[in-house]
Amino acid sequence: MSTGGYGGGTGRDDQHTADRTGHTAGTDSTDSTDSTAGGTAGTAGTGGIRDNAAADLLRPLTPECVPTDWYMERVRRKSRHSDHGHLPSTAPMTRADLRKAGVTRARLRKYFRRIERGVHVHVDALLPARTASGWLRERRIPAVTLVRAHLLTHPDRIATGFGAGAVYGMRYFVDEERLEFLVPNGGHTGTPPAHLRLSRTRALADHRRRARSPDPRFRSHLCTGPVTTLARMILAVMEQDAARDRRWPVPDLTPVRPHLSPGFIRCVQVSDHFHQVFRAEATGPVGRLAEAGVPADLAAAVLGATDVGAESPPETVLRLAVADLAPGLRSQIPVFRENGTLLTSVDLGWEDRRVHLFYDGGHHLEDGQRDHDSEVLAVLQQDGGRVFRVTAGMIRDVGEVRKLRERVAAALAG
Repeated sequence: MSTGGYGGGTGRDDQHTADRTGHTAGTDSTDSTDSTAGGTAGTAGTGGIRDNAAADLLRPLTPECVPTDWYMERVRRKSRHSDHGHLPSTAPMTRADLRKAGVTRARLRKYFRRIERGVHVHVDALLPARTASGWLRERRIPAVTLVRAHLLTHPDRIATGFGAGAVYGMRYFVDEERLEFLVPNGGHTGTPPAHLRLSRTRALADHRRRARSPDPRFRSHLCTGPVTTLARMILAVMEQDAARDRRWPVPDLTPVRPHLSPGFIRCVQVSDHFHQVFRAEATGPVGRLAEAGVPADLAAAVLGATDVGAESPPETVLRLAVADLAPGLRSQIPVFRENGTLLTSVDLGWEDRRVHLFYDGGHHLEDGQRDHDSEVLAVLQQDGGRVFRVTAGMIRDVGEVRKLRERVAAALAG
């Protein structure tokens, strides 16, 4: 794997992919303590990370940005009180179950959408035709519902990649990306629908032993553990895909930071969000991700750039765009009122230099939010603090990012 920005794909753009990682693809740091299995071609297992020159060059000795202690304590509290609220309340049903419930053929045609052969879901469970940003959806059935339906008809398979990520709780990316399932190496798959990716593996039994069942409504449905799940998402994202480029636009920032290709930025966005879902405890050492099939240098670079404090994909882009301007960058910095109550948390900032950055989404245009933002601005600008409110247009392309970097660098120097 080249160190020059990870701009290319792996060339695996078919819907039936062979699992090239053999036994080690099922190794998950939170599921197994076995770390002795060999890695993929080009790696040397766990020890190979330390000997890999590309990994040494790309992975920062210390993270460029880390969340504040205050935020990490909040993350730990959320972990203790986590639930399954992200899972749809409306589940897919087989045609036989619908008949038992008294659903006639006429009602089935009018009020239900077929997902898989013999499996349907009520139309009330469909997503809006357009995303919040106005993008016309290619599919309207939620990712979790599609995963549930596929495992109802194929219980011998295991969800992985974006399929497993959806069940674990990912909100971003999963409703647009292909949902991956591990299937027996010699099994008949036919021609899957466009939203599915069926990956043959000789190690299905090993994956099954380490798999989890995170969906309380379908306890027999299995997902790969966090390491394998993240690895498969990273490998999928690094493939060239013109449709993904259109629906998931990110800037090419290689002119300002040579490793920030669109593919690499997307990998970090996925890793940030996945670590958010797992309350920061997801993959463990870099070697585990390399054993699961990700090239060692890419695994080191992605995990080295990951920050659980990024609460949205644009925040990831903003952080990567400015993280090298000065040491000491922190995410999710709390700001308190004079009476001690929490006013807000700053998306990114250098606390010692009183330079703060916010990513402003569309909700910041609402009247109530604008009043709150004015109060935040007044507090942070006391005693010469600098505040940058960054919008989507300011990180859309490298030209705008250059302007932003110049302004932030001037504030840091002042």
